[in-house]
Amino acid sequence: MGIVVITIPGEARRVFANSLHKQTGGKVDLVVIQKKRFDHNSLINRLKRLYKAVGLKALPAEIWHAILLRINGERKVLEYFRERSGDIAIDSIDEYVPKTLEVESVNSDGVFEVLKKISPSLLVIWGSTIIKPHIIGTAKCAINLHMGLCPYYRDAIANQNAVMRRDLDKIGATIHYAEEKVDAGDILEIITADTTKSPREMFRDLNDKAEKRFLDVAYRLFKGETLQSRPQDITKGKNLLLKNWTPRVRYSLAKQILEWERIGSLS
Repeated sequence: MGIVVITIPGEARRVFANSLHKQTGGKVDLVVIQKKRFDHNSLINRLKRLYKAVGLKALPAEIWHAILLRINGERKVLEYFRERSGDIAIDSIDEYVPKTLEVESVNSDGVFEVLKKISPSLLVIWGSTIIKPHIIGTAKCAINLHMGLCPYYRDAIANQNAVMRRDLDKIGATIHYAEEKVDAGDILEIITADTTKSPREMFRDLNDKAEKRFLDVAYRLFKGETLQSRPQDITKGKNLLLKNWTPRVRYSLAKQILEWERIGSLS
């Protein structure tokens, strides 16, 4: 019984999986990668989803803000939330070392059968879709890296929500046990952001630290170490649903961050 990583495409995830594989002496049995849903890039489908979220009356304004994000360059500012230096890498390899399985859905029957056969001692989740209980249940232990400070911000765009609310002391990352409720498992470790830094530097530092801590926690749990954890009070949460992550909201957030950079604070 080894380790299974469930994740999405991307260099950071590949480096993490390879580093965990090397650090544990080759014990990552499988990396399950949920493919990008390319229909999300279809203009018609995006307009349909936007119409469903905001209605016909607000649709023209949302389209205008989507255009502004592209032509004014504000969209680049939103990439700050993914900034990383890449210092986690144990070695530099441009492909996955462990065996990989690319799937349309990590919750499919096929994935379930594969994981049931492997019966991993540790399931490591980072950046995937919501993992259903039957998948989590195939492992002795399952952990997740959430880029947000639980229990305060548990949604898919947690740190973005914290910035929009000017809740700077609640920007961070959480390593927690995975359970049926999303981002609600007992907390193993939190990583807080250094808000004295510029936004770009702050998120780069936060992401680097979170990846390193997640690697360390995964390694220690796999080796059988008992780690302290604490339950969450999910009533404290402030969530922004992904369907409400509209161009107008993204544009407003980008302008906030640009102002933060300009004056050195988020007033």
